[in-house]
Amino acid sequence: MPFTAAEIAEHLRGEVLGDGATPLTGFAPASSAKAGDLTFAENETYFARAEQSAASAILIEGNFAWKQKVLIRVTNARIAFAKVLPLFFPEVVFQPGIHPSAVIADSARVDPTAHVGPHCVVGHGTSLGERVVLEGGDHVGANCILGEDTHLFPNVTLYPRTQIGRRVRIHAGTVIGADGFGYVFDEGVHRKV
Repeated sequence: MPFTAAEIAEHLRGEVLGDGATPLTGFAPASSAKAGDLTFAENETYFARAEQSAASAILIEGNFAWKQKVLIRVTNARIAFAKVLPLFFPEVVFQPGIHPSAVIADSARVDPTAHVGPHCVVGHGTSLGERVVLEGGDHVGANCILGEDTHLFPNVTLYPRTQIGRRVRIHAGTVIGADGFGYVFDEGVHRKV
């Protein structure tokens, strides 16, 4: 979705230097920016690169000399960067519900606002809080607790009795709760610790 430089500045409580009607269709680092992109610069070196790039506008903090690009001046460019990214790259919204291929233990508690994707397994006694997202192929063992707004990306494994707090993101392929690699030698036998 395109935005104007003025709309971005308003969203960030910033100031436009140049044409506020400039359309912005994406966000990219100066090294790969193209016409229509917004980029950002925290210091003189980055600003010089951004000025030479194909970007249409530069997100800045401080007093950089305005030359050819539209500038959006903010208090903190790094914070503004974090605030503007979701405008151009919005998060996927997962609808509540349980995919037919998911396997949910009868004793599991799944909040009605949770999303359980395809081929997920939720073990007995496990609790999925409000707006929890299990994307697909996730395995959540027995007696786990996942707090509200927790998001498991594909193929995450939580071993039994794992507790995850609120607003946690666990990326694809992560394993939590597995045994460490520890053994003790006892009378000729290696015993797992």
